[in-house]
Amino acid sequence: MAGEVDAVAETDAIDGTTPPGVPRASAAPGGTALDPALGAPAHEHPGTLPAYGPDAGAETHDRALGTASLLATRERGGPWWLPGVVGQPPVREPDWAVFVREAVAAAPAAPADVPVADRDYPGLTGFELVVAPFADRAAERVAHAPSGRGAGPCPAAVLDGFRQDVAGRLARLAARTLVLELHEARTGGRLAGDGTRERFRDFLRLAGSRSRLGSLATRYPVLARVLAQTALDAADAFAEMLGRLAADREPLASSGVLGSGGTPGGCGPEALTGVVPGAGDSHRGGRSVMLLRFADGTRLVYKPRPLAAHRHYTTLVDWFNSLAGSPDLLTPRVLDRGAYGWAEFVEDGPCRSVEETALFYRRLGALLALLHVLDGTDLHHENLIARGPHPVLVDVETLFHPPLAPTGFTDPAARALHASVHRVGLLPQLLVGDTSALDVSAVGGGRAASSPVEGAGWAAAGTDTMHLVRTAGRFTESANRPRLDGVRADPSAFTDALCEGFRAAYTAVSDARDELLGENGLLRLFSRDEVRFVPRPTWAYATLLHESTHPDLMRDATERQRVFALLRTGALGPSALPGLEDEEIAELWRGDVPVFTTRPDTTDLWSGTGRAVPGPAGATGLERVEAKVRALDTVDRQDQERIIRTAMASTSTEPPHRAVTGGRARVAAAAPEPERLLSAARSVGDQLVSLAYHDAGRTNWIGLELLGERYWRLTPMAADLACGYTGPALFLAQLASLTGESRYADTARAALSPVPGLLDALHQRVDDLGPLGSGAFAGLGGIAYALAEAGTLLDDPQVLDWAGPATRLSCAASSAEDGYGVRGGAAGGLVSLLAVHRTTGRAEAWRGAERCAERIAAAPLPAAGGFADGAAGIGWALLRYAGAGGGPRYREAGLSALRRAVRGAHEGQAWCEGTTGIALALADSPDALADPELSGWLAGRTGELAETGPLADDSLCHGELGVLELLGHGALPQARPHWLRRTGTLLAAADRAQPHCGTPGHVPHPGLLTGLSGIGHGLLRAGFPDRIGSALLMRHSPGADHRTPELSTTDQ
Repeated sequence: MAGEVDAVAETDAIDGTTPPGVPRASAAPGGTALDPALGAPAHEHPGTLPAYGPDAGAETHDRALGTASLLATRERGGPWWLPGVVGQPPVREPDWAVFVREAVAAAPAAPADVPVADRDYPGLTGFELVVAPFADRAAERVAHAPSGRGAGPCPAAVLDGFRQDVAGRLARLAARTLVLELHEARTGGRLAGDGTRERFRDFLRLAGSRSRLGSLATRYPVLARVLAQTALDAADAFAEMLGRLAADREPLASSGVLGSGGTPGGCGPEALTGVVPGAGDSHRGGRSVMLLRFADGTRLVYKPRPLAAHRHYTTLVDWFNSLAGSPDLLTPRVLDRGAYGWAEFVEDGPCRSVEETALFYRRLGALLALLHVLDGTDLHHENLIARGPHPVLVDVETLFHPPLAPTGFTDPAARALHASVHRVGLLPQLLVGDTSALDVSAVGGGRAASSPVEGAGWAAAGTDTMHLVRTAGRFTESANRPRLDGVRADPSAFTDALCEGFRAAYTAVSDARDELLGENGLLRLFSRDEVRFVPRPTWAYATLLHESTHPDLMRDATERQRVFALLRTGALGPSALPGLEDEEIAELWRGDVPVFTTRPDTTDLWSGTGRAVPGPAGATGLERVEAKVRALDTVDRQDQERIIRTAMASTSTEPPHRAVTGGRARVAAAAPEPERLLSAARSVGDQLVSLAYHDAGRTNWIGLELLGERYWRLTPMAADLACGYTGPALFLAQLASLTGESRYADTARAALSPVPGLLDALHQRVDDLGPLGSGAFAGLGGIAYALAEAGTLLDDPQVLDWAGPATRLSCAASSAEDGYGVRGGAAGGLVSLLAVHRTTGRAEAWRGAERCAERIAAAPLPAAGGFADGAAGIGWALLRYAGAGGGPRYREAGLSALRRAVRGAHEGQAWCEGTTGIALALADSPDALADPELSGWLAGRTGELAETGPLADDSLCHGELGVLELLGHGALPQARPHWLRRTGTLLAAADRAQPHCGTPGHVPHPGLLTGLSGIGHGLLRAGFPDRIGSALLMRHSPGADHRTPELSTTDQ
């Protein structure tokens, strides 16, 4: 058993998992090796590893370092630090190497002198003892730095807090290498002690001694560089802050940033009782926002960057607050000192009533409008404080930001979303993991929850079996949402207030725009202010900084440089401005998150090192904002409000596929005549055309994507049939075929125009199609079906031809996918390919269907019984195949699956997961209708469904039109009167109100299963069932068959 634990521990300690694009490590003799795909050679340790143990200290010290010259040479010649340098070596010893030499020289001479207490060491606290000489040296550097203007020494408690913070940071950087060293010592039997914790403490004594620390530096010179550079920069940044604090006593006391009357106890360094560094990302040589606390309890925020933009933003807010009808906004006071500044500490506070909470969101809507006008972005939950009924923005460094869309974006909906109010970052933004998602926005983020993205953690910490594991971190609660009676508000309950505030502010700014524009306009105040440009998300940099501490990358700087070079490949996502990689990599080597700045009056950029770099082409930030202000109008405001409401709907925690009865007024039924149904469908089609974004022959929509059938996300529509653009294209093609209206046909063709490029791209990755699947609604099968149908309905041979490569890709995906359901798996692939074969006669479609059927019949049935993902859909698909010529084997397998479905638990009336879907699977399968058990179940459940009232939404998936597809099925003539009644009720409701989509709050969404195109399709099905085939059942449209009727499956 111990051997098993040891093997697992070593593997996890060395390897673990890494985010996409970061090379995965694996064990190798003498150490570890990176993924060969990166081209990084495996490295053995340079020379024999010094021994651990009570008798090894002096020998190791003399051999590896030499007592007279610590870290003087490497075993193979040249300075020990040379492998820690990329490119041309410097002419003299780097500052970081000098720091390493001084820190090692100050380390305890013998293991017995390392202050290891006889206690447990949770987390990485034990490793803090190993790197303590670096932290101590950094603290000494702070203590001896001049503070300026006669300031006394830094208080001991503050200096000790700094030392502890640096030690913790260094321990995190060294942890992977130290764990590797720990395991090599344990497996080599070089640790003394009876228990696992005793042996860990022995390792700390040995590793923290002068000889072993020096040996660590010579064998891992890149780690030595990282530790020293981090400690050096932390010390210099801290000392710089103390000097600035000392120099700014008088302006701070009179500025108001310390509160009314300043701080009676003084505001110099000597009055400090605590400093929290690292309150933001590290930039420009380890500089970060710091939170300062003084003896009297006063708090102050130090920002090591210019605050002119914040100062001018406050002026603009004061002007905005003076406008008629605008909600008044609050801004924190700042003291701008040129290259840096001080800001008022904003403490959150509760609301006293629901009315105050609503006022908070009205003001938040106004803040959203103002930031949208100013091209602000990056407003995540940490940048907003709920101070009672006031949302207070504490960081405005990303105003006048250039467009965020990466180069080459051709999707008009993507560009529209990037340019919309959504890019501010205040509206819901999901951090998506493999199994969950979490909102990190200012409006909905800040909840205490597990991170959906796993990071590195440490199991068995404080023992000699300590090893790396991937675990979900924790987000702590932030102060961005208002509190009432101790409970944080649910923002979705205040969407109306948010939109009211946005509307009022947008209108006020629009009416007073002349005061913003022109040579003397308020916007010109910002012309020369430094603002930030963010070319890629911070997580990409953080991932590289963390993963590049792997031991394999700590021996030779060239290997770490290879990992940083992933920024050039797109493995960590596209950059909004390619060409910045050299500067990004240079700043990563400093341990910083790369930062780029610009000014609103120029397109030039400056890196965190101060170097000028080419900026984005086109207009300056000021010119873009002035153009936006001139273009403010009612149409744009309404478009932005729609995006706000749709984004807010994505915060819903309700189950997405629940069929809800009631919730809408009953109205007198209207006669469901075809003409009236067509008129209603045309209204839906007109709405879809009006919601579409167009550019250069392409059309797309902004919609809601359902992730993992649990989370809604606002996004440009992808290609799938359920939520993607092929759904609206299919419905508009159906509508065009019935009406002859060119606007519907043209929009359908333009929506499908990116399909050839998509298919070509997928063809290049044919071995990676498994995750996409062949499913009918979430996979490639549905795309092939939509192309075959739309091409036929539009009488467009080009679109019809696209169904060929889509069919081949669907066949390839079906061979590699894991799922078997209709929505995203092989059952969906089976019925889609059968439909394509029926429409086009393509032999490859039939062969692909054969393979799908074989895989499904051999697989165990899922526990769920529903249509979309359960046994009912699988049974229906197998019976469809058997009826098309597949044979009795599949008939029996299909019937067995349907019997499993009806005998299992089934709740609700939804097509996707409820009784309606199971009943529809039976009604659409002649073999099931001939089975007494199944037909009896169908008759009983259809009668129950027919008597229920209308559902709360109109969607196909879990709404009224899914039920009507069942009640109107030709196999159920007894349900015809109920179909007439409920269809008439739906039609009468459509005359009085907008369609109710199957989305949270019924917000309009273009998609097929839950949105407008599905509702329009359902209305056409109700009026013209003989001409429009059922998309829910993957039926081709009658009269659209392009193959000869005589061709049978035996001809394939």
